[in-house]
Amino acid sequence: MYSEITKKTFNLIFEKRYVLTKALFIPFIFLTIIEYFLTPLIEGDIGGLNFYILVGISSFITIIISITVHRILLLDEDSVPTWGMYSFGKREISFIFNAIGLILLLGLVGVGIGLIVGLVGGLISSLFGDGLSKVISIAIPILVLLFIGTIFTRISLVFPSISIDKPLSFSDAYSVSKDHKLLTFLMIGVIPIVLGGLLGLAYGLVIEFLMGIISQKLSVLYSLLNIFITVLAIGFLSVTYKYIMGKQITKTKEETPIKEITFEEGENSFKMFIDNRHNINFNEIKENLQEQYSSLGFNNIVLDKENSWMLKNSENEEAYILLSHTNNEYKIETFKVVQKPVIII
Repeated sequence: MYSEITKKTFNLIFEKRYVLTKALFIPFIFLTIIEYFLTPLIEGDIGGLNFYILVGISSFITIIISITVHRILLLDEDSVPTWGMYSFGKREISFIFNAIGLILLLGLVGVGIGLIVGLVGGLISSLFGDGLSKVISIAIPILVLLFIGTIFTRISLVFPSISIDKPLSFSDAYSVSKDHKLLTFLMIGVIPIVLGGLLGLAYGLVIEFLMGIISQKLSVLYSLLNIFITVLAIGFLSVTYKYIMGKQITKTKEETPIKEITFEEGENSFKMFIDNRHNINFNEIKENLQEQYSSLGFNNIVLDKENSWMLKNSENEEAYILLSHTNNEYKIETFKVVQKPVIII
């Protein structure tokens, strides 16, 4: 499971590298310019107000990058314009408010736990002395960090869901991830941080070396490195979200009872509905229908696609048998056909 998600993340980023490069090129240019003005040497020259304005613009561009990457990785290539998204609508507003809400929520949780830890630490110190108190003062912050990290990684599933216009609330994200606590903590939190840190350290040294022997202007490579680490982190979030939601759909299907086969009869027509969890598949239904209706002259296949198939009678152009598969259900429709469809399951 963990190796599957890791492999899928790298494969997906590599597979869509050209689409990602084009869509993120202009945001990369803007972030590079902003990062130049936000360096310690320049910050004092541009003024405090301008500094915060640039930080705000940088944050907004990062949100656009996040939504863009989620959509490219989770949807088809046409979901994002070739040279990126620059609109500001309901999706972006929802993303921003959820980001602010998550920060506030984690802040409140952290403050609450901090107060409790302070009270407990003081009580333990007075009862058992400073020795045990020091051990607990180290252990408790680690446990608090793990607790907050678990909440953050579970709730962060709202961001890919908003990006692909299938928004989850915080409670929804917390609920669907209840059976995947360790998975979300590792794949959304720990692994991206570790990989980002290792990449930052290794390539940071290379960039510093190149800057030293060639030109300080090569500091632009830091922006490129930051973009790649950001895409990698978003990739892990996207793929983990897709994995968990896939499990959720499977679980829902398993918990819903299989529907009985139903018929609807109209004027000159029959309709038959079969839950696709019955022990039969699309091709087997096609074979059943061909066998049943061939003797009546229905031998002309006029439509043969993955989820739709039609059989007609060359002597009666109005008559047909149509099979389709939508919404987890097989649907058989006949028109001007004397026999009601019979499917053996």
